[in-house]
Amino acid sequence: MLFENQLDITIKAFFFNAKTDYLPYYKNFSFTVKKDMVLKEILHLIKEQNSMFSYPDKDLIFRVNGLMVTGREKISEVVEELGTELKIDPALEYRSNNGLILNNHDFMHQYRRVFQHHNTSKEDLEYYLTLYPIHYASETFNYNREYIGDAIILLAAKMVNDGHHNIDKILHDISNEFNGICCCEYENNIFNGEDYEQTIESLKKMVRHSKSKLSLNDKIRATCLKNMRKTIKADTLEGKNIALYIGNEKESKLRHIEEIEKAIASVGKLIPFDMSTRRAGQSLMDRHPTIAYQKSAKMMLQAFDAGAEVLVFSKDEDMTLFEKKIAVIESEIGREIGLALISLSTFNEMCSVTA
Repeated sequence: MLFENQLDITIKAFFFNAKTDYLPYYKNFSFTVKKDMVLKEILHLIKEQNSMFSYPDKDLIFRVNGLMVTGREKISEVVEELGTELKIDPALEYRSNNGLILNNHDFMHQYRRVFQHHNTSKEDLEYYLTLYPIHYASETFNYNREYIGDAIILLAAKMVNDGHHNIDKILHDISNEFNGICCCEYENNIFNGEDYEQTIESLKKMVRHSKSKLSLNDKIRATCLKNMRKTIKADTLEGKNIALYIGNEKESKLRHIEEIEKAIASVGKLIPFDMSTRRAGQSLMDRHPTIAYQKSAKMMLQAFDAGAEVLVFSKDEDMTLFEKKIAVIESEIGREIGLALISLSTFNEMCSVTA
């Protein structure tokens, strides 16, 4: 029997020990917990049931359902936002040494490497240390492990805004064409965390970027691939498995998204997928097409592998972009993406015809 101050939760927890395990694995747990418990106490409960579960005593960060947490969050707030089924992962899986314990040497390595020739202050360093969770929440690490990290970019923004004496050199040092700010398509992956999108976008505008220019051969190849690809069309929506790509978590909370989802459910089956409210390389097409194509492919393949036959784009401009690039994206990943891509306006027209 549950009391008013208790919650039933189920947890899928990450296990991996680099010394003994070849691959990571998960184990399931069920608990009845007090609402005022914090996440670190939940980790302790898992440890009590399975001594192989590991987490650090200090500098604790990890992910719950994909969002970064510090362990200080109340379980009641987490459940209210994410539900009672929770998946616990390390902050960055490929840096896990033992469960949630990270090899975090890169955090200070990037600081010393990028700012070694700048007169950083004690205040700058203290600010950077507060960005530890944001560094490992950087979305770009999923596509480029050598990326400098969002925390470096935010420190650079602070130094620029503070009127550092050598702003041009700072901007130059964060602008490596392979691993710098040109790789960044920011996502706020912190649970109830501050959103730094405007700060990063403002800094991007200050950096001198050259667009990634395609060679003549690449242009010919892209044109040939587009002409060779057989377009997949949806002649009808009736009874189809349909996924909706929104592309921005903020927009997913707007009322019209719920209306679109209801419209989809009225003609077919709505197929959910993780990246439906995530950016998929739109802002990187000109600056870092390699990462842009990887992100675009991941988004569309998630929908396809979830069983979708049709992918509806809530923004017509996203539909135009991905339809134009899909042949090159498929070529880059070496796999066909068997989806019919349609814009929201086309979806509405097809629904009208059906009605």
